[in-house]
Amino acid sequence: MAKFHSTMSRREFMKGLGIAGVGLGAAATAAPMFHDLDELAASGTNTMGHPWWVKELEVEKPDVEIDWDTFKPFSKAKNPMPVIHPEASAANKVRDDGLQIPAFANKTPGDSLRDYAFATGSSFIGPDAPWDGPAGAALPANAKGVAWDDTPENNLQMMRAALHTYGAVLTGAIAVDDTTKNIFDASGFVFDDSPVGSQDANKVYHIPSKSKYMLTFAVKQNYIQTVHLLREDSQYRGGYGTKLALGNQAIGHAYSNSSQVGYMAMRMVKTLGYGAYKAGVTANVPLGIFSGFGEQARTSHLYTPRFGEMIRYTNYFFTDLPLAPSKPISFGGYEFCKSCKRCAERCPSESLSLENERQWDTRSPGNRPGFKGWFMDWQSCIDFGSPGACGNCQATCPFNHPSDGIIHPVVRATAATTGMFDGFFAKMDRVFDYAKARTPAELEGWWSRDLEKYEADTTLGAGTSKW
Repeated sequence: MAKFHSTMSRREFMKGLGIAGVGLGAAATAAPMFHDLDELAASGTNTMGHPWWVKELEVEKPDVEIDWDTFKPFSKAKNPMPVIHPEASAANKVRDDGLQIPAFANKTPGDSLRDYAFATGSSFIGPDAPWDGPAGAALPANAKGVAWDDTPENNLQMMRAALHTYGAVLTGAIAVDDTTKNIFDASGFVFDDSPVGSQDANKVYHIPSKSKYMLTFAVKQNYIQTVHLLREDSQYRGGYGTKLALGNQAIGHAYSNSSQVGYMAMRMVKTLGYGAYKAGVTANVPLGIFSGFGEQARTSHLYTPRFGEMIRYTNYFFTDLPLAPSKPISFGGYEFCKSCKRCAERCPSESLSLENERQWDTRSPGNRPGFKGWFMDWQSCIDFGSPGACGNCQATCPFNHPSDGIIHPVVRATAATTGMFDGFFAKMDRVFDYAKARTPAELEGWWSRDLEKYEADTTLGAGTSKW
């Protein structure tokens, strides 16, 4: 981490930017005095490891309005994801072939056969662990039938420590009760008095009622690699089109990492003498919100105070290992999204809302009703060929940027304590354009980069992260 050796508070730093003045008091008084900017960049942690300026809320009370009379267990029948229109599918094939065939033939930087093979090599590596955990994992004989025993709080910390080494940047827990069951699916699984989990002839999963805890976790997606997916294309609003293979690698790789972490975590829990069952949840964003990982972004994804949208879905499993539920958080994400709109501006299918405020009204059959949020028009997104064809919205979010620079910790902290500068920060992101398409020389140079000096972006088995 760079050493800045400058003694200043955030008020002084904002004065240096020339934007301090009337109204900054709310932000300045909320922040502690830092002796230098290294303290700011590495400041504060809580049980989740969030920075000091993140507010923990009450369990099961996230920073989003929910109408519990409407927000019910997710029904794929009532809220089916749209299917691509045949004419859109045909048009996409012409478009994609028109890009890929010459790219392969001409070895186009970022989209050549080499780039495509690289992305394919690490994408969606399986198999996932069986729904009831890896076969053969069980309490060792020498434990003499006595499972691991500790407090729910210590058990959660134990799993956080383990999963961080396995590769998860965020680990939390949700208690299974009448409220949180509304997050789960409406069918396909049941909780009952079965001693162990099973699947019946109708393919319904039976989970023991004693499995009243859910372990949740998320891995980080490689941001440095992700920005290599941006392809300039002037025919679309925002000037960006389908993604390049070189950056697409980051997405599939993150899914692979999540599957691997899940496999290891389930195996560990079963070896401790407890059950581990993954079934019954389709919509993963609510899991991350209720677990305290982050807030809902304008993209409809989860986004987090430290990693932005560079986390890859909230994975989970049910268990009877006692776990203390983690608390939802507020970090100013909603207020920042209101004025930023960078993702919606970049959306080539114009599927993201440009409205300032979150809405109760949904925009697509695939949207889940019952909460006030930003909703994706899934039909236009899918007709574009997404999510497989595009990743512009995720790659563009200003909260993705590394936090070891001078400005970005201040941006995050200020967004959490006052929204008055959110528009300014979004404007500066447009000016500096951090998430922009790489040049052909940069895309080609990726393959001959100095591996000893190239900036890393991974937390697998890591200690202190740069993010």
